Amino acid sequence: MERTIPVRIGRRTEEWIPGRDVLIPQPRPHAIARNTPEEALASPIGAEPLEAFVGTRKPVVVIPDSTRSWQRVSLMARAVRSRLGDRPVTWIVATGQHRAATEDEFRNLLGDALLPGDATVSHHCDRVRDTGLRTSRGTPVTLCPEVADAGAAILVGGIIHHDLAGFSGGRKGLIPGVSGRESIRANHALSLRDGSICPEVGCGLLDANPVAEDMAEYSRLCANRPDLYLLNVVPDGDGAPYRYVAGDAERAWSEGVRVARAIQTLRIPQKVGCVVTSCGGYPGDIDLYQATKAVSAVAEVLRPGAGLVLCADGEEGMTGGFGAAMKLGMASRDALLEELERNFTIPAFIALTTLRDLGSRPFALVSSLPREAVSLPGEIFPTLAQAWEWMQRRVAPEPVLFVGAGNGVAVRTEDGNRGEGE
Repeated sequence: MERTIPVRIGRRTEEWIPGRDVLIPQPRPHAIARNTPEEALASPIGAEPLEAFVGTRKPVVVIPDSTRSWQRVSLMARAVRSRLGDRPVTWIVATGQHRAATEDEFRNLLGDALLPGDATVSHHCDRVRDTGLRTSRGTPVTLCPEVADAGAAILVGGIIHHDLAGFSGGRKGLIPGVSGRESIRANHALSLRDGSICPEVGCGLLDANPVAEDMAEYSRLCANRPDLYLLNVVPDGDGAPYRYVAGDAERAWSEGVRVARAIQTLRIPQKVGCVVTSCGGYPGDIDLYQATKAVSAVAEVLRPGAGLVLCADGEEGMTGGFGAAMKLGMASRDALLEELERNFTIPAFIALTTLRDLGSRPFALVSSLPREAVSLPGEIFPTLAQAWEWMQRRVAPEPVLFVGAGNGVAVRTEDGNRGEGE
């Protein structure tokens, strides 16, 4: 009987029959144990217990938006609530430059942690307070007023490989999470150098990464304005919650990064000629902007001309200017780079890196979106079976790499050490 692999695409699962050997990347052996958010809060790293940290102050809790619901925010919110009791809490969705959260999304994110008397706020990047501080690279420190006025802020989030900041979570709750548009643009524009993408910027890269270093300095400038505490989840290579870290915002995040390197860096023996990668289904592929993370996750292990099949339904399409940036870049990559240098935006940066990673290789997208709604090179198919039939005619009959949850991992060859050290 031929091997069948379940592949999550949007809100459905398709049974894929590869008809050839399949490589499934794995992390190197480790001794890191699972825990719960309650256990992490019971053993905070470099900090006193959360309730002592907050004291008599009314806390703000910064949480991710609904596109990051893989973090299962309600579990962490419940753990925070168990430590804080029934005191009033202000819950702030760290939207960055994304849209505001709806009432339903607040309820889904917070569950029974949301009590009468609590306040809920969606950050707006054009409604911020300038602290008057600047990083050494010139990024202005601007914060959501509710955060700037708070005495204690708890950053809730998740730590995965990130193609701009190196790793998400931690300080990303501050910038871009609750910072102003000017601050976000100034920080993210550090990813460009000499007319191209800075080589130190990429998944898992922190050492000499100017974006990551600027974020770290920004976070230190924010400390005590308000005091910062952390509760972050580190998912495994399948995108499921694995390990939680809590305590001092900087030290706990660094420990979370160590865990993420160990369990999210997946290995294969050598580079491959074809890959099928999924975002792990909804909400990882809620839009095609988010879904491109599954492309950058595998880019380093593809040989020149290797084929790539991206399984991402992208039900909300090409949001936030991503589609327009991709159209510009597909017409002229130089024009896209010039636009980035004039007016840096994350969608345009992601468009540039996506075009770099796809190159001229055979590319197929598995999505229910119509062709006219998608600005990506290659072909679009409604099923993986159809995409795979098309791809097999364009690649050699050798083993295919399969990544089932590519949104938060980095796939490397056994001898590849890029991104392993800070």
